[in-house]
Amino acid sequence: MAQFDLIIFDCDGVLVDSEILARRAVQSVFRQAGIEITAEMVDAVVGMKFADLLAGLEERTGRKLSQDYHPRFWSETKALFSAELLPVPGVADFLERSTLPRCVASSSDHERIRHSLSVTKLDRFFGADAIFSSHDVRRGKPEPDLVLHASARMGAQPERCLVIEDSRFGVQGAKSAGMTAYGFLGGAHLLANSGEALRAAGADFVARTWDEIAAEMMG
Repeated sequence: MAQFDLIIFDCDGVLVDSEILARRAVQSVFRQAGIEITAEMVDAVVGMKFADLLAGLEERTGRKLSQDYHPRFWSETKALFSAELLPVPGVADFLERSTLPRCVASSSDHERIRHSLSVTKLDRFFGADAIFSSHDVRRGKPEPDLVLHASARMGAQPERCLVIEDSRFGVQGAKSAGMTAYGFLGGAHLLANSGEALRAAGADFVARTWDEIAAEMMG
């Protein structure tokens, strides 16, 4: 593990098993506006800053969602997370065993990240100053701005950082930053995913479990 000075974790789908719940909330709000969106449409933009995700869905449906509906996304998502959100299997054990400095760099906003970590009791593993959001930078994933911001704030050189991501946008951002990127397929939304998109995006390694990641890091 001497090759890394910092692990940068994505949050949704890597630390917390949130993507299916978030998809349900997004579909619900669009449905309230009379717009049907498929799971495939949502999956195509997962991992992006919310404004970019919303623009992608509007482009795919050819319909623009009234801003009156925008506050409902977080209220519906928060309710689902409060009731049903769980940590990704195995992540707590991994975090217990890991001694490397760590931080979170997520496309979600700070309120959602902190709520997710609190509900799943993973907040104990991350200091308040080790949580970074795409809202902290001008450009979200797949641009490298977020992980470069996180590494600079944590005092680590990009080439000494490991980024763990479940989306191709996150992997692209990490590689653009000159970092090592591991693709992760352990979230419930990726159980049938082959990882081909993550590899095509440049992932240095793709794993389904945290034990696989731990073994790769030790190797």
